Amino acid sequence: MKLLLIFILVFPIYLASSQKDLKIDNRDIYNQGIQDYKNKNFKNSYSLFSKIYLQKLMDSKFNFYYGRSAYETGNYEIALAAFERVEMIDSTNLRVKLEIGRVYFMLKMYEDAKLQFQEVLQNQALPPNVRTNVELYLAKISGAEKKSFTYTTVTLDFFHDSNINYGSLDDQYNISGMTLPTQDELPGSGFQISGDIINIYDIGDKNGYSIKNRVSMFMKHHTDSDNSIYDIGYLAYNPSLLYRTAKYTAELELGIDTLSVGSKTYLQSISLKPKFDFNHTPTLKSLVYFKYIDKMFKQDSQKDLDANHYELSYGLQKILTPRSYVQANIIGITEDKKQGNRIDVDFTEYKFNINYANQFTSTYSIELYAEAKEKKYDNYSTLFSSTRRDTSITSSITCGAKVLPTLTFKLKALYNRVNSNQTVFSYDKNVITASIVKTF
Repeated sequence: MKLLLIFILVFPIYLASSQKDLKIDNRDIYNQGIQDYKNKNFKNSYSLFSKIYLQKLMDSKFNFYYGRSAYETGNYEIALAAFERVEMIDSTNLRVKLEIGRVYFMLKMYEDAKLQFQEVLQNQALPPNVRTNVELYLAKISGAEKKSFTYTTVTLDFFHDSNINYGSLDDQYNISGMTLPTQDELPGSGFQISGDIINIYDIGDKNGYSIKNRVSMFMKHHTDSDNSIYDIGYLAYNPSLLYRTAKYTAELELGIDTLSVGSKTYLQSISLKPKFDFNHTPTLKSLVYFKYIDKMFKQDSQKDLDANHYELSYGLQKILTPRSYVQANIIGITEDKKQGNRIDVDFTEYKFNINYANQFTSTYSIELYAEAKEKKYDNYSTLFSSTRRDTSITSSITCGAKVLPTLTFKLKALYNRVNSNQTVFSYDKNVITASIVKTF
């Protein structure tokens, strides 16, 4: 009896101690697994996570790491189960939907992968480089049958602009000792239609080469006929060659476009744009591009505006959560005239912008944008007795709501202000836009 009493008293203490030691062991295994995962030692992280996954079936963060480790080591069925557990806990997790699509693809479940990628593609807040990767996967899936994938986006905007003619902030300005009146701000409303048709043609094996063709159009129409001189039409064709690996994506893009203002063709251009996206980690990317544009103005009175345009950009993108990202870009631009003596062609410009997007739920999203810019012209103006220099800021907020799986409503507010040392070029404007975005 005495021994039985001692056992009853001591055994629960021993059991509790054992459970405590087990929790400590599990924590050590988890921490070591995370360290191996971050060091991209996926074989070790998968082995360690496999020991404790039964205790963490409802831990979405653990299951994501476990799924990624399983994927990288070729254990696709295990990866799929882990990612599906994350999706059950958080059905709006965009990153996990993308990972599930990748697993389906590796398992050759192409129809399931296609549906998953198409769902990801409907997200309007998707980073452009992630969107390109999804397009490439869809092209690979289509490649099993016809090696081609096409999709279309059409946007209808209704807008109100407080200053469609960029009227000056000041009522008058001084030039060559004379005081002259400036142009009044002219408000205007109307609608815009834009569209993109994108085709990806797979010409390589896993990863490898693809050809991307993009046709873009834009039309801006003011409802007041007196403002028709500010109507805009734009058409562009951009073919490109892409090469993608797990670490980077390289693209060489050619561009041909034409711009009309009012009812007249205003500008045509040809461009060349090499781009390079490098994945530092699964959530941190560098994005670099160089762009050359040959600008050719079509009206005889504008021929002296013909210029060579050079642009260099570096961007850093951070995936903050499976539903949000932030991207910052630094851009340098220079233009050199081809002929003539105009002083409003040659310039150097520097821009810094930052963009934040968050898909809060499967229905609602928000996007914030801010940009600061400085533009300095090269040539001295004898009329203004100065060299023109402009600084500007732009900010916008866009709210989106998915009405149907392929139909999104957006509301955008934008503010833009330019301050120039030649005051006639200083202005500000507010633009409100309501949009309907349809994807096919």
